Amino acid sequence: MKKTGIAFAVLTIILTTCGGVHAQKLAPKSAPVTTAPDLTKLNIEKILQQVQTTTVQPSAQETSPLQVVAEFLQLQPAQVSELEQLLQARQTTLVPLFQTAQVLINQLGNLLNSGGNAAQVGGLVIQIHALQQQMAQAQQAFLTQFLSILDPEQLQKLQAVQVAAQLQPILPAFQPIFLF
Repeated sequence: MKKTGIAFAVLTIILTTCGGVHAQKLAPKSAPVTTAPDLTKLNIEKILQQVQTTTVQPSAQETSPLQVVAEFLQLQPAQVSELEQLLQARQTTLVPLFQTAQVLINQLGNLLNSGGNAAQVGGLVIQIHALQQQMAQAQQAFLTQFLSILDPEQLQKLQAVQVAAQLQPILPAFQPIFLF
């Protein structure tokens, strides 16, 4: 009986210390990855409206998204100016792409509703996909250029916002059980 107790004690010690060692392993540090959003799930009409009505200089009572971003990231005036230029360049690139995509999507809808042939449907789908790829490339180019103007502290803040944005959809599940 004494040998069984000793064996049990040794087994318990081995299991607890191995678990601790495993829990202490550090995950390899990976480089931050900034991906372009999935533009296939976006409402083109809504985005086009937002892009066209975005104002960099709001009225006295309003705070623009640019001002909020600049304040949160603590951007220097030169960085704000460069961000404004990047936003304008992105808008100049994206608006015609969104407009063309909207026309093609409407054509596709009409074609599908009227029972159009598969070749025409396929051609429109390919054209829409190509536009989505161009939009994603424009957004990725914008993000790359924007990230290049940030200092390490600003980049860290931006990455925290990106993590928060990913977690935002699950937050309502945590609220009812008071986990934060």
